[in-house]
Amino acid sequence: MGNVNDGKLNHYYQMRYLQILFTIMLLIIAGCGKRNEKRLEIVQSERGCIVDVSDKIMSIKTDYVIGKVFLYIIDDILLTEEFYPKGEKVDHLFDLNTFRYITSTGVLGRGPGEITMPSGILVDREKRVFWQLDVGKKVLHKFSLDSVLSDEMYLPGASVKLVDTLLLVWYGFLNDSIALGKAIEPFSGSPFVTMAMTKFNINTGEITRFGYENPGVKGRYTNSYFDMSVKDEIYVNSYPFKDLMTICDLDGNLKCNVYGPGWDDPEKDDNSYFFDAVIHNNRIFASYLGSSRIIVQGNIQRGAYPRSIIVFGLDGSYKKTIDTGAEICSFCIDEKHNRIIAYFNDREEPLGYFDIPVE
Repeated sequence: MGNVNDGKLNHYYQMRYLQILFTIMLLIIAGCGKRNEKRLEIVQSERGCIVDVSDKIMSIKTDYVIGKVFLYIIDDILLTEEFYPKGEKVDHLFDLNTFRYITSTGVLGRGPGEITMPSGILVDREKRVFWQLDVGKKVLHKFSLDSVLSDEMYLPGASVKLVDTLLLVWYGFLNDSIALGKAIEPFSGSPFVTMAMTKFNINTGEITRFGYENPGVKGRYTNSYFDMSVKDEIYVNSYPFKDLMTICDLDGNLKCNVYGPGWDDPEKDDNSYFFDAVIHNNRIFASYLGSSRIIVQGNIQRGAYPRSIIVFGLDGSYKKTIDTGAEICSFCIDEKHNRIIAYFNDREEPLGYFDIPVE
């Protein structure tokens, strides 16, 4: 009998041990779930690490940039695209090392290979090509860098037709045939311009909705800037009308929402927040305003531009704020020289650059 009782007692302790072990495992899993949930929602009420570079900006003097431009880098070339073209060509190329003017391309017009409404460029550094969006014709034009450099009369021979329902504006190539990016919804029914995250097949022209969209962003607030990094396996949306940046993996799954101090403040509805975002060297660089989107100068009102660039980790963590002291219309990152090149709205020489501050 003693042996039987001992066996029952041992079995009882074994079952209690398993129950306790199972409970501990459930608590661990629940704890991990809570940590993941917190990681998905990052609230940054203060961003106080300010680095002033206003006295370190070096001017780039040129007669070939006469209006606001978007900035891109391909190989050893600084490529600029004019916001509002004033000449016969919209794109101007400069030597990245000396900023010497080289040539211009992107002929304005309605003929084959010509551009009616330039609206952004995607650079493919490995293939030495860049794609230019023409929202007037609803096409992507493919430019060969080598052809542009060797032929002043060059016109792109290849173009991809876009569909009317979703018009791609900010995008990056996932591979040779698939692009991810933000698209305008011209027939959304909203009185404001709305945008959606999309996947685009460059071979078939098919474009579909894709990936995570923050449920707190509707209507005109869906407008965002976009960048992606295949190497880092993420893409970023930075929102001008909401104090929000979202980071997702390349399958469209949310990694984190980053909320700033103006996210849920109704008194700040007239503010602008994020503009350009660039992923570089395990960091996200995003230009940021955080105040009224309108500047009043006497009887004149105009749109405001950010004066700062906020630096984040790829996990959304705040690193520092770079204060330029001038309005940044656009910027790009020169990896070769570890510097930021920007077009400033209120400097005598609008093109300039500065070294990226060391952390």
